[in-house]
Amino acid sequence: MLPRPAEHCCGACPLLQGVQIVASYTVVVGMFSLLSLLMRGPAAKHPGPPEMLLFVEWCQTFIHTVALFAGLKGLIGVMFRDPARLRTLLRYHIAELVVSSVGVVLKEVEACEELRKLRQIHKSPKIDCTSARVLLMVEFAIHAFLFSYFAFVIWSLIARLEAGELGVRPPLLDPEHELADRSGFSDVWPLGRTAGDGNSLWMQRVPLSGGPSAAAGPQPFSGAPRTLSDQQAVAPEPFHGTAHRLE
Repeated sequence: MLPRPAEHCCGACPLLQGVQIVASYTVVVGMFSLLSLLMRGPAAKHPGPPEMLLFVEWCQTFIHTVALFAGLKGLIGVMFRDPARLRTLLRYHIAELVVSSVGVVLKEVEACEELRKLRQIHKSPKIDCTSARVLLMVEFAIHAFLFSYFAFVIWSLIARLEAGELGVRPPLLDPEHELADRSGFSDVWPLGRTAGDGNSLWMQRVPLSGGPSAAAGPQPFSGAPRTLSDQQAVAPEPFHGTAHRLE
């Protein structure tokens, strides 16, 4: 039975903001891992660890390098509330936990031998094999608890997004959603008409005293065309009535 999805991250932080912080941390880990992989110098000339331990360390380096891609996918998933992109970030944290678990088991087995080699090369402080194994387990326990909680928070956000509790943000550059957003700026227009009415804007411009004829629009010109010269050429007609004097 699956646990109940979390409502907040770290007790008080909103779930979206918490996953955004986790994704940002993942991007930073990926960047540092990629830079260390590119700038790594030649290997030191000393007896190295067993082949299995080398393979696990190579897998950890690869996983940490992929963290850059997974973190960016997670940031985009938080921005657009896309569970598919957030699953990439979740898979990364699960894979990192699996590889770290295998690596700590191999390190526990080879702890005494590795400690002996380090004493011969680096003259490390005197520490017994049991103390070295305890330190490895404490370090792994803190790491496993932290990344397990990260995975749980990401899974909680995915579950709540799929349930529709946090809403869905429309995809970028979608014409249908863009037109819907524009029409939603003013759902109700003045004079009691809705924005979906095609004649609402025209009705606002029609004078109230114009009557039905004004609503139908201006009448087309039906007379003979004239020019200014034609109007000046016409002389005024003389007065033909009876003149009266006002007293």
